[in-house]
Amino acid sequence: RIDIGRYKVDGGMQAVSTALMAAQREAVSRQHDIVVMFDQANNSMIFLYDADNDGTVDAGERVRSLVLDRGVVFGRANAPVLPAVGGSAINFTRMVNGLPALTYHRGGSASQAGGIYLMWARATSGSAIDADNVRALEVMRATGRPEWWSYDGSSWAREF
Repeated sequence: RIDIGRYKVDGGMQAVSTALMAAQREAVSRQHDIVVMFDQANNSMIFLYDADNDGTVDAGERVRSLVLDRGVVFGRANAPVLPAVGGSAINFTRMVNGLPALTYHRGGSASQAGGIYLMWARATSGSAIDADNVRALEVMRATGRPEWWSYDGSSWAREF
């Protein structure tokens, strides 16, 4: 049996990781902050190219969105907490426009450590077999580097 959820959530995590790495590179090359807001209600990420580094959306500043693929949502289902990521679906404490946010600074560092969980929507059913469709993304504060983890139903493993 092919598990489409596993492929979908892996693709979603790859898209999120790539978008975060691009935001980090953009912060370094443009020499201003890039604020990444996580919108759990709309299964999306919002990127603010914050030219004046004030952490707010101002007229003339570029804003773009990344919507997660259909069926991929922020969430952990019944997978255990990965300590470096935290227990909530989105684990960044700074809020921008009412959303949890991470900022990439012009040196490439992140404003804070933390992370997110992504899952295939059917994983919300709570069965142990569904937990293997959960992925975690950890952001390192000093380097800003995103690293992702997969849960196989019994343990977390770092993906390379």
